[in-house]
Amino acid sequence: MSNIAEQNFEIRSFETFLPELEERGWSILRPDAIANDPADTLSRLGKLLPQYNGQLTFDVTYKAGFDDAPYSQSMNGLGAHTEAPGYQPPPKYLALYCHRQARCGKGQTLLADGVRFYDHVLDADLRIWADENQIQFVAASKPGEGDHKTFSAKIREEQNGQAVMRFSYNLFRYGNVNPSATDVANADRLKDAPLARIAEQGEAWFANNLTPVLIPDGCMMVWNNHRLIHGRGDYADSARHLTRYWIA
Repeated sequence: MSNIAEQNFEIRSFETFLPELEERGWSILRPDAIANDPADTLSRLGKLLPQYNGQLTFDVTYKAGFDDAPYSQSMNGLGAHTEAPGYQPPPKYLALYCHRQARCGKGQTLLADGVRFYDHVLDADLRIWADENQIQFVAASKPGEGDHKTFSAKIREEQNGQAVMRFSYNLFRYGNVNPSATDVANADRLKDAPLARIAEQGEAWFANNLTPVLIPDGCMMVWNNHRLIHGRGDYADSARHLTRYWIA
């Protein structure tokens, strides 16, 4: 079963994919434009990077044990974020190859322009605060794990003349990029902090300005992680299966 016909966006050859990725910040490759190993296609964009698990690939599919956490291997919705904000630099591109999309019609990948939000929408007092303060980005590799990766950086920076956006609703609201159920339950302790206010403003703007994409089976979506923030809608089909890649 394919869900390509249900979509109202174009799926691209590699040649038409590249200019759309540059202009819009995201694009989708059709199956015949993807090598048998999607990594071979993505290597035309840049170097593939190890992820939180130390591997070049990560399975975004349901795994038992994360039902109470906003985590990629749960079926829960995911708040607005950029990928790997605690890395220097974060991966420039993020890719999701779809083996099997959810058949419930949910689980869309959600995208919006994070740089636009920061530069033109965020309240001026919060933007001044963020311009003056580095954020400690704390990330457990999985919810509840004791080992954490930390890195300090500003939410918006410039590298080689290009904006680099770091945003994590989970971190700003719960104190960890991959929060545990306990972190979520104790979120009120942070609710009045500037980061929590930035999180709530960002999430509200994201909800009203996002583009939802249900990636078709056999296709691969790539987006600019330095520019776009993304999230995911919840879903109810445990067979949903995508593979994630980070590209420098």
